[in-house]
Formats: sequence, C-alpha cells, structure tokens
Amino acid sequence: MSTPANLTEDSTQPRSSAERYAKAFYIFGGLFLFGIFVFQLWFHIVRTSATIDEAPHILAGYRHLQCGDFGINPEHPPLLKMLAAVPLMSKDLIQPDWECGSKPTSIYKASQAGTFFLAKNNPENTVIPPRIFAASMSLLLAVLVFSGAAEMFGRWEAMTALALFVFEPNIIAHGSLVTTDMALTAMMFASIYALYRYLKRPSVFRLLLVGIAVGLTLASKHSGILILPILLVILIADLILTRKTEGETPIFRRFFQRAAAFAGIFLIGLTVLWAAYGFRYDALPNDSQEPVLLKGLFESVPPEVTETFKIKTLSAVTVIFPEAYTYGFFDIMFSSSRPMFLFGKTYPSGRWFYFPAAFTVKSSVALLVLLALSLTAFGLYRTKKRELLYLSLPALIFLAVSMNASLNIGVRHILPVYPFFILIAAAAACFLSAKYKIVKYGVLGLLIFHAFTAYRTAPDHLAFCNDFWGGVNNTHQFLDDSNVEWSQNFKLVNEYIERKNIKDCWIAPFGNGDLVRAYQPCRLMPNDFGWNFSEQIAGAVPPTVEGTFFLSSAAFPPHSGGNEYEPFLQAKPVDLIGGSVFVYQGRFEIPLVAALSHAGRADQLMEADKIDEAVTEGRKAVELAPDDARLHLALAISLKSAGKMDEARREFEETIRLAELNPTPLVEWSAGRAQYELDMMK
Repeated sequence: MSTPANLTEDSTQPRSSAERYAKAFYIFGGLFLFGIFVFQLWFHIVRTSATIDEAPHILAGYRHLQCGDFGINPEHPPLLKMLAAVPLMSKDLIQPDWECGSKPTSIYKASQAGTFFLAKNNPENTVIPPRIFAASMSLLLAVLVFSGAAEMFGRWEAMTALALFVFEPNIIAHGSLVTTDMALTAMMFASIYALYRYLKRPSVFRLLLVGIAVGLTLASKHSGILILPILLVILIADLILTRKTEGETPIFRRFFQRAAAFAGIFLIGLTVLWAAYGFRYDALPNDSQEPVLLKGLFESVPPEVTETFKIKTLSAVTVIFPEAYTYGFFDIMFSSSRPMFLFGKTYPSGRWFYFPAAFTVKSSVALLVLLALSLTAFGLYRTKKRELLYLSLPALIFLAVSMNASLNIGVRHILPVYPFFILIAAAAACFLSAKYKIVKYGVLGLLIFHAFTAYRTAPDHLAFCNDFWGGVNNTHQFLDDSNVEWSQNFKLVNEYIERKNIKDCWIAPFGNGDLVRAYQPCRLMPNDFGWNFSEQIAGAVPPTVEGTFFLSSAAFPPHSGGNEYEPFLQAKPVDLIGGSVFVYQGRFEIPLVAALSHAGRADQLMEADKIDEAVTEGRKAVELAPDDARLHLALAISLKSAGKMDEARREFEETIRLAELNPTPLVEWSAGRAQYELDMMK
C-alpha cells in the first residue's frame, strides 16, 4: 500500500509546482503587459500634439461639467468628453467669449472656440490631463479583454489576447486621445461581455450590469445605438444555439424571458443615457420649453422633406431621448457623406470596400496573420460555439453596417471590432499551438515581432500601416485623414527645428492656426482645414519664398482642394516627420499659395467685421490666381457683405464656371456654396 502512495505523492508534486509557476507567470505576465500598455499610452499622450477633434471635445466636456451646457458639440454624446474634462475643473482657465449655456454652438464655432481655449490656456495644461483621464477607457478595455479571454477560453488565451491588444498601434493611438472612438469600443465590448456572463448565470445584478454598460455605450458615441440590435440578434442566436442544453424549459417561455431581459436592459440603458445628460431634456441649462437645437435642425432640413422628417421621425423619438442626443444623431445622419480616399484614388462618397481595405492596411501583421489562421481552427468552432458567437456576431454586424455608411475617413470608425477580433485570433492561436508545435513557435515569433513593431512605430501610431504595405512612411499613399494626418505631429516638427537649428521656416499644417503656433515657431501657409483659426490675422504669404518648409501630406493632391503646392512636388523632400509632414528646403514660386493666404485673411477680416479690408484682400487673391474658384468665392462673399450685389453675383457665377473646369471635392463645395448664395439673392 505504501508504494502506490509514494508514487502518487511523487507524481502529483511536479504537477502542483508547475501549476503554481503557471499561475504566477499568468499574474505577473499580465501585470507586466498592463504596465507596458500604460507606458505606451503615456508616451503617445505626451509626445503628440492636439488632434483636430480634441479641441472641441475638450471644450465641450468642460462646458458640460461647468454648467450643463449640451448645446455645444452635440454631434457626440457627453460621456468621454465629461470624463476627460474632470481634471480641468480645478484649474483657473481663460473662458470662451460667451457665457456658459447661453446659446447653441455651431460645429464651426465649437471647433474655433476649442482651438482658442486650448491655445490660450497652454496646450500642455489643457490637453495632457484630459488625455490621461480619457485613457482610463483603454485601461478598462485591457482589463476586460484579459478577463473575457480567460473566462471564455483560458489563461494562455488571455495572455495572448492581452499581448495582441497592448501592442496594437491603432489601440495605442486612439486609446490615448480625447475622442469618442475608444470609449465606444470599451463600452460595446463591456456590454457584450456582460451579456455573456448574464446568460451563463442569470441574476438581477448581472442584468443590471448589462443595462449600465449599454447605457454607457449609448452615451459614448451615436454609433453606439448599434448595440441594441446587436444584443437582440445575440439573444435570439444564443437561444437557438442552446435550445438543447438548457433543460426542459419550453422555448417559448425562454423566448419571453429573453424579451423581458432585453426590455429591462433597454430601460436601464436609457436611464443611464439620461443620467449622462443630467436627467434634463433641454440641451441648454434654462427653463425654456422650446427645443432650441431641434428647432435649428428643422430649419436646416430641405423644405421638401421637412414635414416628413418632423412627423415620421422626430416625433417618435424626441420624447424618448434628450434633445442634444436626438439632434446629434440626426445631424450625423445628414452630414455623414464625405469624399473618400483609398489607394491613390478619390471617390465622391464612401464605398463598401473601404473599411475592409483600411483594416488590412492599418492593422498589425500579427493580428492579420492570426485572424486569418483562426479560419482553420475548426475544432475551436466545435468546442467553443457559444463564445465565438458572442465574439463574431458583434464584430461582423458592426463591420457590415459601417461598410454601408458613407463616412469613410478613418479606421477608427471600426475600432470596436478590434477587441472581438483579438480574442478570436488569440483563442485560435492557442488552440492550434496545442495541436502543432510549429504553430506554437510561429505564434511566439509573431508576438515578439508584434511588440517590436509597436516599439519602432512610437510615437507615430496614428500614421501606422503594417509592413505588408511598407510601414508608417507609406500610409499617406493609401489613406488619409485620421489614418495619417490628424495634426498630431507639431511637437515632432518643433523638435526637428531645434535639432537642425533651423531659423527660417514655413508650415502648411493640417490643423488649427493658434494651436499650430502654440507648438512650433514657423510662419503659417494655407491649407484646407483651419489654418486661419486664429484671433490674429494671418500673415500674407509672398509669391516667392525661401527657407525650410514643413508641408502636411494633406496639402498635396488629391487630398487638397487644388494644386497650390505642386511646385514642391518637383523637388525631393529632405525628410518625412511622423509619416505625415514632408520637409523641403530651397526657393519656390507659389503664387496660388500666396493668393489663398489673402483669401484666408479675407475670411478672418469678415469675421472681425472689417468688410472693406476683406474686399481688398479678396481682390488681391483673385489678382494673384484668377483661375481658382475658391478665390472668387472668397471675394464674392466679401462683396455681398459690402452690399455690392451685382459684382458679388458675377463672382459667384465665375466660381461655378471655374469649378466645372477643376471639379475637386473642395472646389465642388465652393460651387455649391456659390449656387446657394445666388439662389438666396434671387
């Protein structure tokens, strides 16, 4: 009897030690990866400048908390903005020039005011603390990815998923900014994970968690509304999948139980959404019963659809959701079509293939390879049907809806699919590694390469594209906007100037004027977006310039509105900063750039109510480049404000004529504005 006992003791002891070592590795490995993720987020936070969308988001969050003003930046729900603005509430800041909550704020005014707010109060003080608070969403998602993978599959799957997650450049980039994409991603994953746990072991507390997560998803971004049909589809699919494994309860009873659960989730989620708006219907903090935002929305809708819009749509939802949420939802619907750039070609609006193509360019090699490998893990799909249902359906539904949308300007709009795909890839990698030793070594090599990719990309995560497509310095050839250039590189430009001891420089930024000045010393040159958002009148650019030039990739065709910077294309750039800012040196003839600088000055003088000076600048612009429709539009608007209607009408007509000769998206917009003005003058 003693011999078997001794043999049993000897054989179990190693297994017990191995288990203890495995558990310790799991705990400390997870903490190590989590710590690396924290460092990477912090590094991106402090090394990059404020992006285009962050300025209005930060100001809006500040105003939300300051007085409950949801009339500013209603295009996005308030959750992330308020979270990010928390550290600003204890600071003594220079305020915008209108009283908090006194009026609705247009998109243009919010962006402009946000720029001034950050610049006047020092971007380091008004951007970095909000980014740190916003990054808490990324840290929460990292915990959920780790926990979800462990509960659904096991420890090694959890470690693999976390490793994929923390080194994914898109997660690092958008997880460290004050924008709504990561908040939506975290809350949508939290909702699905909470539903998975609720259906595994139903309880009132777990149902409450699902409802809270759904409410926070709705309060994160308007596309979060997709969580409702996604949950409904999963509830039905899970019912069908488990119909033979959940005892003898009749399927009709189980169906009604799940219908009741969905209703409860919706009501809890709706309550959380109202809580985010302070349980107040009105967007502005006043006692008025008139929905000021929706009134403005009604007035902006074309007359032929106004009545249908009012009666069939808004009347059904305005009493269910807060005014600002409703306004933002429909405003996004009306303005969600923009030109799309993909693989060197510009399309007038979005195409279904954009997001699959952008995903293959922007996602890491490790994720793409392991996700493709997961298609061969047939045994995993047999043994983990329920888990893969909860991971694949949300990602595929969200991706399918996004593919049919017209707003194709960045992979960030499908960021919510990443945690689901990461868990699928990790589970398949571990499943196949257990069967084939060569796969195990291949996966390990991929993860090491994955970590090294994040290291060599930093801090250029926003402009990342994978090695299949040539890396960061080639992204601008395939994609644009937030995939490449989002005004994130002005700190790097300043470091380059100091390192090279450059004394005379110009910059054509994709960014707002006062913020660009706050980060670097170069004189501003025109670009299509916000370069003259400034309280000081922009300087005129001479037709001939010499020195060092920093040109955003957005300054060149087909991204730009014209060919104003084409002379630089004849020269070879001496450097490329952050994958999006080209560096040139020399002497260049740029009359169209000079003309656009005068047009920009005319816009600023118009806003300052200096109409005669604006007309003078508009005339100078047209004299320098008489064949550009954008310049005639600037002159026409100033002439109209000066009361010179006949001359203004001629300039509007000339804008339309020239636009037909050079129909770029921005020029076409100029023609549309000119036609609108002509119609108003009849």
